[in-house]
Amino acid sequence: MSFTVVSLGGPVAPEGEAMLAAAGITSLSTGPYPAKDEVVALLAAHRADAVIVRLVERIDDEILRASPNLRLVHKHGAGTNDIDVAAAKALGIPVMAAVGANAHSVAEHALALMFALIKDMRRQDAFVRGGNWAGKSYQGHELRGRKLGLVGMGLIGRNLARMASAIGMSVEAYDPFAPDDAFGRECRRAPDLDALLASSDVVSLHCPLTEQTRDLINARTLGLMKPSALLINTARGEVINETDLVVALREGRIAGAGLDTFAPEPPAADNPLWALDNVVVSPHVGGVTEEARREVSLITCGNVVSFLKGEDVPQRFFVAR
Repeated sequence: MSFTVVSLGGPVAPEGEAMLAAAGITSLSTGPYPAKDEVVALLAAHRADAVIVRLVERIDDEILRASPNLRLVHKHGAGTNDIDVAAAKALGIPVMAAVGANAHSVAEHALALMFALIKDMRRQDAFVRGGNWAGKSYQGHELRGRKLGLVGMGLIGRNLARMASAIGMSVEAYDPFAPDDAFGRECRRAPDLDALLASSDVVSLHCPLTEQTRDLINARTLGLMKPSALLINTARGEVINETDLVVALREGRIAGAGLDTFAPEPPAADNPLWALDNVVVSPHVGGVTEEARREVSLITCGNVVSFLKGEDVPQRFFVAR
């Protein structure tokens, strides 16, 4: 039996495409953030058996019903907030994610944002490009000796805890759902979120987007942070209330922010964050290094092939079934 897989938001890595081809699967893809009508028409026309979700606005009930053959939705990454998981479950369509595949990459990216802020790289780059050269303009500091507060202690948080500890930071994390063995020599468990925010020099977000974490960082919680503190977000944009963050950054309630994710995505061209020189941004690329993209694609395509062929897939990759 032949199968068709559609990758929404761009093709998977070449190694993943090769895996699909070797299994005799027809692989199709769209460009980034395809229009909903385009997605529905493509899935219906090719009677897709599985969908790989990369860069899309949202996979909703209408899209899930577009192909009568649809048997699987697989996120090309870990976060599934762009998939209506409840609708998929109601239709009997399992949802999977490449859990942990890009954890090291995202942890490195969070650390890179910290370094960019603490070393004043944005201003220094502009200073030198402007034809200037004077050491007295430098406003850099060290991460060594500072406290990192992690919100979320999954695989990304655990990787980052090890990295930060290695450069001399103390690390504490808040995650009421993480098992005790997630915390080790490199990281203490914080008793509550407010205490973590108030005592940390750098706060890095690594929690999933849920109704409980939406707008978790807001005017009240930002007000708990030190005026010298830095905020890093490589989780989901909706975890931060951007309006409140802009006010806090403008008024010096916190010292800076390093952001890889936004709400919505892509963000508006006139987003007020762009005018702030204490902000470093990137376009949601923390988990898409070449190495991470390859690993995510191999896990995703391996799961898709196994599932369509009726073979076992490890339970840890299922979000809903």
